[in-house]
Amino acid sequence: MVPRVRALVLISAALVLGGCNCGSIVIIGGNDAGKTDGGTKPDGGSPTDSGVIDAGPRCTDGDSCGDGGICTGNACCAAAFSCGPQCCTSTTVCSFNTCVSPGGACRDSSECGANAFCDFSQAQPIVFDGGVCAGGALAAGRCLPRPPVCPSLTDGGAPVGAGVTCVEACQFAATLQQLKPFERYSWGNETVSPFASDVMMAPIVTQLDDDDCDGKITANDLPDIVVVTFAGGAYTLPGTVHALSVKAGVLSEKWSRAGIINAGSQLASGNIDGLPGNEVVGCGPGTLVALKADGGDLWTAAVSCGQPSLADLEGDGTVEVITEHAIVDGTTGVIKKTFLTPAAINTVADLDGVPPLDIVAGGHATKADGTELANTNLPQSYVAVADLDKDGKPEVIGVNSSNHTLTLWQYDPASPGKAKIVRTGLDINGTLDPTLCPAGSAGASGGGGPPTVGDFNNDGFPDVALAGGVGYAVLDGKKLMDPAVANAATFLWTRQTRDCSSAATGSALFDFDGDGKTEAVYADEISLHIYESATGNDRFTTCNTSGTLIELPVVADIDNDGQADIVVVSNAYAFACADGSRKSGVRVFSAMDNNWVRTRRVWNQHAYSVTNIEEDGTVPSVQRTNWLQPGLNNFRQNKQPGSEFSAADVVGSVDRSCELGQQLRVQVRNLGEAPLPPGIPVDLMKGAPGAGTLLGTATTTRTLGPAQGERLTVPVTDTAVLSGMATIYVVVRPPPSVRECRPNNNTSAPIARSCIN
Repeated sequence: MVPRVRALVLISAALVLGGCNCGSIVIIGGNDAGKTDGGTKPDGGSPTDSGVIDAGPRCTDGDSCGDGGICTGNACCAAAFSCGPQCCTSTTVCSFNTCVSPGGACRDSSECGANAFCDFSQAQPIVFDGGVCAGGALAAGRCLPRPPVCPSLTDGGAPVGAGVTCVEACQFAATLQQLKPFERYSWGNETVSPFASDVMMAPIVTQLDDDDCDGKITANDLPDIVVVTFAGGAYTLPGTVHALSVKAGVLSEKWSRAGIINAGSQLASGNIDGLPGNEVVGCGPGTLVALKADGGDLWTAAVSCGQPSLADLEGDGTVEVITEHAIVDGTTGVIKKTFLTPAAINTVADLDGVPPLDIVAGGHATKADGTELANTNLPQSYVAVADLDKDGKPEVIGVNSSNHTLTLWQYDPASPGKAKIVRTGLDINGTLDPTLCPAGSAGASGGGGPPTVGDFNNDGFPDVALAGGVGYAVLDGKKLMDPAVANAATFLWTRQTRDCSSAATGSALFDFDGDGKTEAVYADEISLHIYESATGNDRFTTCNTSGTLIELPVVADIDNDGQADIVVVSNAYAFACADGSRKSGVRVFSAMDNNWVRTRRVWNQHAYSVTNIEEDGTVPSVQRTNWLQPGLNNFRQNKQPGSEFSAADVVGSVDRSCELGQQLRVQVRNLGEAPLPPGIPVDLMKGAPGAGTLLGTATTTRTLGPAQGERLTVPVTDTAVLSGMATIYVVVRPPPSVRECRPNNNTSAPIARSCIN
């Protein structure tokens, strides 16, 4: 696939502020910076506003001139002001070979105008501790105009010759022959009694704190995984909440809270109180509990629950926590409404096309004011919402776990109960025999967990997938909506599984290779599976033990490396795999070949869809209708809308300015479309590229999103380097986990730099 050039590609620039103390070149403050002789030209002319230090005889561009200057535009320019063909002034900076006027201070590109971005290359380095903001607030960046987009697919990101003048699209085409997942991180792993690291609920991925020290919680911070553990098989009792994050390559605990949230219940996370930072909401004994980002108490409400969800129902800027029984104010914990018809599990969607949002269960729906919107009068346990026939109106997929059946219905004011039944009584086991589970088990008599929605056969229409006690099934969405198609003929495929204990586990969907066909990620009592979209064959399976409730694996980028990860929980108290091994705690699987496509850094609740939460934890005041968004129309499937193939592109350069004496500055920029994680080593080299010697190494300290850069310092005592007698260059060394669109531009062009008279 040939990548398209996008006008919205944001690229960082190298700021060259300040002056150069190069021998007799004296830098003057104000508008005269970069000139000599008290602000006059060397020939005694009038003061100017440029960095020109010798406007006399013409010189050859790129040559050394004056006392440490560089010939720029056929005139001698102070090195710090040279910008491709231009010589900048004290009030402008060099951005992509053009002198531009910077805007105000910023900490995020959202603070700049629509045609600008926030560049951090002037910020001083901090110590990044992978989860602890060790250096305090990061110095602010400056708003710069966006650079031009290359008119053709040239290598606009290569820092060679006269420098980078434009930017181009940065995408990576995944070509997967095999998925090749491997266990990158794990936590817990206590597989002997009392099994204190056992987890049997769906993990969530959220942004709890300010990892990159920019003073606020954003999508550039490292995601956190939050789970609840139990010991001795006591999953019905309060367990211990753990917040985990990747620190120095290890999944580590940030904080824990014991005895307040039930181990078998679900969690939700987002900014519910309107203050900086995100909160975690869970269910305790007869209570709904909200915790602050650091694990401290926010509030407790007397509401019984098992699976909370977050939404701004009325679009008024106030977030509500929705449970099976009530609507609770996210800021205060005050109960706003209770439901006449409680639901086993629910989600939030606009069923009738009229604000506010509705609370939707498998068999009925409730308005935001607590009154009934529609009711099928058919008992249903679990729910998903999508537009299966793409007519602009959603269908509700209800699953009755007591008898392993599925029902489809629509909101319809003209139908009984305002609910039009599209299809009902569909046996989710298909041709699989329920006696595969022993008599008396949940899987023998019932089955059917929370459904998911995604396009499995790449026909442009969403399909429905779910697990039961004896198998995993995928149903063709178009056929489900066709009354002429019998129930048995709606199956795309089924695969036998083993979940007789609860028969109601959930699953997640993801398109790992970006081919338009989603894979299902599912864990039963003894195995984690990744099912091939078209056939249901195992693309990957590994031992993963669980007594099972309604938990599911989730897919998110948990380490900000621009690629998807699978987060799966396990417990060792109940089952063992065929080889006798057991699993416990949290495991994260990633691509061995670093070739999975990009996804979001959030999965904030059990009833997750892409449009119900922003990556930074903001609950949208106006929730976009998922089934109307290009590339979506899904449920419990993660995506990166519009840019699954986007990649980072890291380049480096040497700053010619000399004000640091025996320290050299190197600049690192992300010229790509995906975030560049922190911890990228940058080697300062002496000599010729490919045969140089190492002078020192600096390491990036923060996540660099598109249009961001960072300036680092390297101590240098080599007099040949400082006097300009030796050439220097940088080599940026991203690890294999960082996927780049242009990996061949990681070595900068060599330069000579003189800082000694």
